[in-house]
Amino acid sequence: MTTNSEVVTLRGRGLGGGIAEGEALVTKQFFGFTHGVIPATGEISDERHEWRGLNLKGKIIVFPKGKSSSSGGVWILETARCENLPAAIVNVEAEAITGSGCIFARLLYNKKIPLVDRLDQDPCDVIRTGDIVRVDGDAGVVEILKRVGGSRPA
Repeated sequence: MTTNSEVVTLRGRGLGGGIAEGEALVTKQFFGFTHGVIPATGEISDERHEWRGLNLKGKIIVFPKGKSSSSGGVWILETARCENLPAAIVNVEAEAITGSGCIFARLLYNKKIPLVDRLDQDPCDVIRTGDIVRVDGDAGVVEILKRVGGSRPA
């Protein structure tokens, strides 16, 4: 992790191309799209998740790893079709289901969801909910542009 002025930069592995900027939504819980998101609205519906009732549309979602059945990629694809995707995904370690959903969304609907993992610091510890973050899925870089006083994950 490097700090330049007030920008905090994390470097890792870029998996999903493109660049996105937005407000971070951070959890230390695993997260899955299958039965966890309502594609038509982007609302998080998983009753066991702390994000329940929040909306992921346009957010930079930060979580350790995906949890899902093999249909998770299809749920991401349906969320893309309904135009309710997160702006980007940042993981400690991405798994194939989330990655395939990002690829499907790009191939079928031309929706880029930058995906970055294996960062030099745990993003769930460094990024806070409410921070303004830029994710470069080509370079594998995550920048915290502005701290807005959000809470640290539990």
